[in-house]
Amino acid sequence: MYNFFFFLKFFLIKKTYSYCKELYFYKIINYLKINVFEIFKIRNTINLLFYKNKSYLFIAHLDVVNEGFTKWINNSFNCICYKKKIFCRGIIDMKGGFCSFFFTQKKNNFLLTNDEENTSIYGTQYIINILYIRNIVFLLFFGGEPTSNKIIGDNIKISRRGSINLLIIFRGKQKHCAYIGKNIITFFLKKIFFLKKKINKNEIIEINNIFSISGNTNITPINVFLKINYRFLFYKNIVKLKKYFFFKFKNNLIYFKWVLSGIPFLCYKNFFLLKIFNTIYLLQNIFSKINFLGGTSDLRYCYIFNKRKFFFEIGLINNSIHKVNEYSSFDNLIILNLIYFYFLNGIR
Repeated sequence: MYNFFFFLKFFLIKKTYSYCKELYFYKIINYLKINVFEIFKIRNTINLLFYKNKSYLFIAHLDVVNEGFTKWINNSFNCICYKKKIFCRGIIDMKGGFCSFFFTQKKNNFLLTNDEENTSIYGTQYIINILYIRNIVFLLFFGGEPTSNKIIGDNIKISRRGSINLLIIFRGKQKHCAYIGKNIITFFLKKIFFLKKKINKNEIIEINNIFSISGNTNITPINVFLKINYRFLFYKNIVKLKKYFFFKFKNNLIYFKWVLSGIPFLCYKNFFLLKIFNTIYLLQNIFSKINFLGGTSDLRYCYIFNKRKFFFEIGLINNSIHKVNEYSSFDNLIILNLIYFYFLNGIR
């Protein structure tokens, strides 16, 4: 395990934001002593692909989100160890998961990119498209995104909700704040809060931003700009949402723009899921649950080009993901490493 934690520290202390330098990838290659590999460099995006066979492909990313302006215990990339916990930005999402995976076999199949937390145009999406053109098909795609809630392996994700971003501009009537009248902001917020109660239980609609042009303090604005994010299960729900806005606000709606940022996908029960369930029960003595909540991941691109293949995600505990003082315990990293090890031996 010395090599495992030595590589983990080497991996964590690098400030690998989105579109990080190519030097970091070559340092990883030199450390792991990989002889045959492919590097795809498109604009600022760099992808490292290595595979020995076509049994599986592990999807991972090197980039992390910004640590923010709040003070950490120490520097966010110093990799501090305190009370059997490692504090460092990116250990949960997902440097820790990649390190746990890599030390399962001598030669692993993996795809590592530096464009997952950003636009994700020339990252996994681009490489999966290249593999599809080359007619290289893997039986299984899986990732190490943090899916566990309390214990490693208590949740496995085999599907993801879709994501759509809406930009809406409403127009009302301007009035003085001292007199009774219709305020466009409160009127439309009530309608949207009513809409949140009508959607399905497992779907989420959230207001990201709301602003107006008016800068005066004694009048209500004419135009209101709303940015909304909607997490949906089925495409037909997008149509229902559009109809709601067009029919309810047809007299006040002057601009409506929507951008699909992630498609929903679902993987049905298969042999690989049975194997990972048995592996987790063997090591953790718990029955895993299938979950589809949370954000989208790069596995959605694998689904687009390989709809009949199998997918799942299992990773570390997600209680501190993208938060200040992000951390993971030593035990969780070793347990995840053992889960990957026994699972991959089953495939081989």
